[in-house]
Amino acid sequence: MGVLSRDGRFVFVGDNVRKVFGHAPEEMVGRPLTDFAHPADRAALAERLAFRAASPLGSAGTSTFRMRDSGGGWRHVEATGCNLLDDPEVQGMVGNIRDVTERVEAERRRRESEALYHTLAEAAPVGMFRVGAHGRMLFVNHRMAVLTGLNAERIMAEGWFAAVHPDDRPRLEEEWARSLAAGLPLMTNARLLGAEGTTAAVFLQTTPVRDADGRLQGCIGSLTDMSEYVRTAEALLVAEARNRSVVEAAADAILTVDEEGIVHSFNPAAEAMFGLGAAEIVWHRLDRLIPGDVVERHKAYLRRPDLRVKPPAGCIGDIQARRADGTLFPIELSVAALEVQGRRLFTAIVRDVTERKRIEAELIRARDAAEAADLAKSAFLATMSHELRTPLNAVIGFSQVIEMRLLGPDALDRYTEYATSIRQSGEHLLGIIDDILDISKIEAGSLQLGEAPVDVTDVLGQSLNLIAMQAGKRGVAVTLDLERDLPPLRVDELRLRQILVNLLSNAVKFSDTGGQVTVSARRADGGGFEFVVCDEGVGMAPEDIPKAMERFSQVDQSMARRHEGTGLGLPLTKRLVELHGGSLRIDSAPGEGTTVTVHLPAERVMRFEDLLG
Repeated sequence: MGVLSRDGRFVFVGDNVRKVFGHAPEEMVGRPLTDFAHPADRAALAERLAFRAASPLGSAGTSTFRMRDSGGGWRHVEATGCNLLDDPEVQGMVGNIRDVTERVEAERRRRESEALYHTLAEAAPVGMFRVGAHGRMLFVNHRMAVLTGLNAERIMAEGWFAAVHPDDRPRLEEEWARSLAAGLPLMTNARLLGAEGTTAAVFLQTTPVRDADGRLQGCIGSLTDMSEYVRTAEALLVAEARNRSVVEAAADAILTVDEEGIVHSFNPAAEAMFGLGAAEIVWHRLDRLIPGDVVERHKAYLRRPDLRVKPPAGCIGDIQARRADGTLFPIELSVAALEVQGRRLFTAIVRDVTERKRIEAELIRARDAAEAADLAKSAFLATMSHELRTPLNAVIGFSQVIEMRLLGPDALDRYTEYATSIRQSGEHLLGIIDDILDISKIEAGSLQLGEAPVDVTDVLGQSLNLIAMQAGKRGVAVTLDLERDLPPLRVDELRLRQILVNLLSNAVKFSDTGGQVTVSARRADGGGFEFVVCDEGVGMAPEDIPKAMERFSQVDQSMARRHEGTGLGLPLTKRLVELHGGSLRIDSAPGEGTTVTVHLPAERVMRFEDLLG
């Protein structure tokens, strides 16, 4: 806001001027408004100020001009002034100045866009038009008038359907109305009737226009003269008649297209393959049968100059095609080219190779599975050889020492120690065999659980005792974390202990000296029960966890050699848990340790009252 004297100088300037233009109010007071106006606008502005000063008290008016900001740039402003010079309380012309730069620039861009649109439309080789939301013509180009034989004024007033062949008009009017009402694109063919009874084939294509809020504002469309295409097609009909019976009876899809991608023929096998009737695709572009990401490459291929010198022949490989319902499928394509009246046409024989691809994929999967199984078998045999050879060597070596009394007749303590080693090696071998037999029984469905009430604390204590020596040798601390008043479980005690010992043994085996292993037991959400074994060992990548759960499989063979093991522990443990109706989950990361959670369902958890009853 500002107040001007009779000669157009500022006597008061509101502080909001600083926000908009960057000028301090005190810098503007005493200076003429025209000092801040664009040189080209000053004369007109001075004239309007003089007019306003001479007008009656209270008269008002609005002016637009350019005003300089503090940075030297120019802003478009709209000034509304009121003459209050004779008002004793004001004695000036009061004005409100509003920055309208964005509005002016937007209007300029709109005019430029419209001018460009009209220029492009008039230069287009096809008829172009725009229709409003209520079906009224808003624009037609010169080519539209030439195609229809109607002058532009008549088309703007009545539309262009008067030029449509009477046999096509009802269908076209229905499709047009339906498309416009629903805001859907339209692609269709029609015939135009000339003044002397001649007909011209045209292709109509429309696209809906919506405003920024998504409201339908009508459509834009084009009308393409297809007469030349039709004449070429009619010339082809004579030649095609001789081969029609062969094409119609062919098991493979056969279609003909020109270098613009317009389909000229589509046999019954193609209709069945693509789910599209010939009438729906002939004289339409092949784009409907090609995935969108390869349409432009396909068009460029058809226009390649070298195809005229050396037309394609034979199979050009496997590509993707699109059915009428939008599904993609693989095809094998063979193409032959010919010239008809100076135009190139391409005949394609298309074979659906979906089934072949499926069989190939199954063969590849089977091969990969066989190779993986072979590798797993080889790795397992190598591991088992190592696991069996070590204790067998101990059994044979120590038994020979005892048998031959190599340490003399008085070394009873040493012989006893060797006998203990022989027993331990035998127990280790028996454990390996038991694991293999257990997995075999589970897979055969013959392993039966001996279910009974089991005290969780007792089983955990027994399990810790069984791995205490292993943990002591490796210098790994094992701690127990139990909730108070843990309920009894109805499980197979032997198998539960086997589960816990396997998990604890793995945790200790893959922990470094000085490491920590924690085993927890707790009630789970939903009434179930959980055992959690957590270590600080080497860990493994998340993507390797499924491999660790496969029988005879080990994530890292070199690590297996360092830490021993057959690769049976985790798979066997998982199957024993699943026999109890539970689940086993592994969370791990390289260098961050591993956490294994065994979840037993609620039906495995007993109440203390059940034991008493």
